[in-house]
Amino acid sequence: MTGTSDSMPTQLGSEDLQVEKVVCVIKSPLDATLYEVLSLEEREHDGVKSFEVTTQPSARPRQSLLDELLVENVPDYLCESDTRKVHVVVSTGSGTALAQSFYQSALRPVLEKFGLAAANTSSDGPSVSHAGSDARTYALTITQDAQSIRRFARDLSMSTKGLHGSGMQHTVVLLSGDGGIVELLNGKAPIDEVGMSDTSRPLIIMLPLGTGNALFHSLHKPLYATAGSAEPSPLVLGLRTLLKGQTAPLPSFRVDFSAGSRTITYVDPAKDHSSGSEQGIQEQSNAATHLYGAIVASYGFHSQLVWESDTPEYRKHGAQRFQMVAAELLKESHAYNATVELSSTGESTSKKLDRGQHAYILATMVSNLEKTFTISPASIPLDGKLRLIHFGAVGGQKTMDIMMQAYNNGNHVGMEWTADDGRPERVGYDEVKQVKVTTDEADARWRKVCIDGTIVEIPKGGSMTIATEEHPHFQVLVHQSLKAA
Repeated sequence: MTGTSDSMPTQLGSEDLQVEKVVCVIKSPLDATLYEVLSLEEREHDGVKSFEVTTQPSARPRQSLLDELLVENVPDYLCESDTRKVHVVVSTGSGTALAQSFYQSALRPVLEKFGLAAANTSSDGPSVSHAGSDARTYALTITQDAQSIRRFARDLSMSTKGLHGSGMQHTVVLLSGDGGIVELLNGKAPIDEVGMSDTSRPLIIMLPLGTGNALFHSLHKPLYATAGSAEPSPLVLGLRTLLKGQTAPLPSFRVDFSAGSRTITYVDPAKDHSSGSEQGIQEQSNAATHLYGAIVASYGFHSQLVWESDTPEYRKHGAQRFQMVAAELLKESHAYNATVELSSTGESTSKKLDRGQHAYILATMVSNLEKTFTISPASIPLDGKLRLIHFGAVGGQKTMDIMMQAYNNGNHVGMEWTADDGRPERVGYDEVKQVKVTTDEADARWRKVCIDGTIVEIPKGGSMTIATEEHPHFQVLVHQSLKAA
């Protein structure tokens, strides 16, 4: 059963509420003494997940619930006007392909409750609205292939550029994983970023429908830490932020690649509407000079894991696919030959790491790569700091030990041990402003780097250089309790 349930036989009292499922509280349009509580039900049956938004009357919500979740007016960033365009982008291929179901059964009913309805859809014709003819509207985009979000971002960028003088603003509600963020970042056409004010930059509102959802979990981590045993699900938190969030600049970094580098993607023509081929999964590549990211740039175990698990056969297993591929990589325990140079904040010169073989090199602007996988415990939401986590070729068992400690609240940071040859070893952890990785691998298999999920193959002797950006490309909506660093 999906959709909304608008009539209930009895009113809810505070003691009846499952607060962790509550999305928001609104005043009843029929009785000024009553409230309505909107909740998200998430169910799974025979491996299929479904969603339902329920609406129930309540005469006496507790004051703390009203303080946190009462929504009296539609926020300005969701109201289309002469100076703002509102978009909802549904990434059908993200994660385990739940974005479209979530839109139809959860997001659309919530928006309609506030008089917001889709004016059109870019894929399957006009959407059917139940919100009435006087509803505020938004543009709906349902992705058709791997390039849909990038094409959307280019159109968005050109619109912003053309209307910059009149102050046009854009809100993008993104039902996607981290891949949607990187596609938006890299799909934007070059515009005068330096001259733009923060309010002129497009606003991204994330609803986590990917596999790892690193950026969403990192931005909401303070809420997980204090929520207790009955904490809201990420999707409930996403809807709460949608309705009562605050805007902040989204920190980002740029990665430059040496000549001869190329992106690597895999396409199943049966699922990609842009291809008519019947030849099965195919590798596609394009020349890569640079990419923008907001989450992670890596070489070694992490990038290898992302690349080798990126096939439709593994993706259907969701997050489990990473563990399946990881087990094989740990058995192989490849030592990556590379030179790593880093420049720390406040330093004018770079230094080389004192090892030539590596297992793990990862630069990140977020704390978590998954909800429970804390890769950078010192990172806080929106601090804009790039941190490097690294260790040498320590073998499969020690690599596993380190990774398991990352699942233990980031306790891999600070780990020290003695190698078999008596040398002291540790997990390195540095705040940096720039990192350069130069690979010396002959086999192309071991020359893959990962930028927010995008895989780039660099040539032998080639490099990637990661540096923080001074000016943001986007704003991001964060929970009302968070403050920009």
